[in-house]
Amino acid sequence: MDLAQLWKNTQEELRVVLAPAVYQTFVVKTQLVSLVDNQATIGCANSYLCDLNQKRYYQLFKNALDNQTKNSNNLNFIVQDIVNLDTPSTTNTPLFSYQPKNNSVNFASANLHPRYTFENLVVGNSNNFAYAAAQGIIKNPGLSYNPFFIWGGVGVGKTHLMQAIGHELLKNNPDLKIKYFPAETFGNELINSLKNKSTAQFKNKYRQLDCILVDDIQFLAGKEYIQEEFFHTFNALHLTGKQIILTSDRKPSDIKDLEDRLVSRFMGGLTVDIQPPDLEMRSAIIQQKAQDKGLDLTFEAVSYLADNLNSNIRDIEGKIQELSVISLSQGHKLVDIDLVTQFFTGHQSSTSSALLSTSPKTNARHLISVCAKYFNIKTGELCGTSRKKEIANARHLTAYLLLTELNLSLKEVGSLLGGRDHTSIMHARDKINSKLQTFPQLRQVINQIKDSL
Repeated sequence: MDLAQLWKNTQEELRVVLAPAVYQTFVVKTQLVSLVDNQATIGCANSYLCDLNQKRYYQLFKNALDNQTKNSNNLNFIVQDIVNLDTPSTTNTPLFSYQPKNNSVNFASANLHPRYTFENLVVGNSNNFAYAAAQGIIKNPGLSYNPFFIWGGVGVGKTHLMQAIGHELLKNNPDLKIKYFPAETFGNELINSLKNKSTAQFKNKYRQLDCILVDDIQFLAGKEYIQEEFFHTFNALHLTGKQIILTSDRKPSDIKDLEDRLVSRFMGGLTVDIQPPDLEMRSAIIQQKAQDKGLDLTFEAVSYLADNLNSNIRDIEGKIQELSVISLSQGHKLVDIDLVTQFFTGHQSSTSSALLSTSPKTNARHLISVCAKYFNIKTGELCGTSRKKEIANARHLTAYLLLTELNLSLKEVGSLLGGRDHTSIMHARDKINSKLQTFPQLRQVINQIKDSL
């Protein structure tokens, strides 16, 4: 058996025991360089993968290779250009490396962002179900999961997933008429059509589409006439088997001032939520974004960023962009922990005061007081040392909201909640994420608090 086939078999064995996001990020971009006298040299695409595979996944790699060779091997991971990767198709799990699309397909006419594809989508525990549903839509548009309603907080990847579906549908059938648009755009165009006496053209524009991708559908709340028109547009498309995909920051039943008939229509297909990414998924996202910017991050650097950056993917993208500029300006080819801590510490000092001096709605201390009032406890108790169950639960949720709503770091949240260390805040965040999976009603509590801010 040649090295390529041996490594392919080893990777397939690893695929079985690892989560899709972990496998795709840490295993696909590896290659068996040599195997001499039970000494295996494994090439990795960058230094981060070398460090991580050596420190975290060494035994898994060894066990898989040992099973294939029927020998006990020693492994050595090195940085090496990886060529001729036998990557799986998107029917199983998305790829992380960007690949140019077929130029014959006009994605721009559908308002699709060129980067919002499955190739650039990180899949993990927080979005795995939504991703699986998306694959079903691609196979049977208009039949499987119609409408498809995706909801979740800011920056968790709702728009990315929705547009990725659009890309795949157009790749499979370039003749499909697909359009992505925010719900606000729909409303503005409707108002303009009334002013210009062109409502017939407006209706035809949307009702002749094969698939609509509507972002931030909560914009319709309280706008009766726009809701009326969207209701008829929805019905016209749905009755003819056209695919409808919607996103919102909350599930349909929690959108205030949304007509019951629309709520009923939105919940008539499949409703899924996307949670903030966990630590492992954030590491994968950071590595992907760094790779896109040409950054080579060490294992320690990625781990530090994953621990300190919150669950908002947009915030992660912003920090990586800033880090890329600093690295380029200082001539750093390899971004290590020293550079990252220097950057992050400086960034925190400049952003913390800004965040805490904003309007009451976005003020961290205001959020803490709102949470205390909601749970009928004193602010001092919330930030204190009490371990009473009801106070601890309230504290966990407060920490979660400070991270996800105000984009604060673990250290900043810990400081605001009585000087707690970052590991305590990580525990609180992960606990809330876990509860959201098993107690969907907790999302309603979160939305009620957010409405009070």
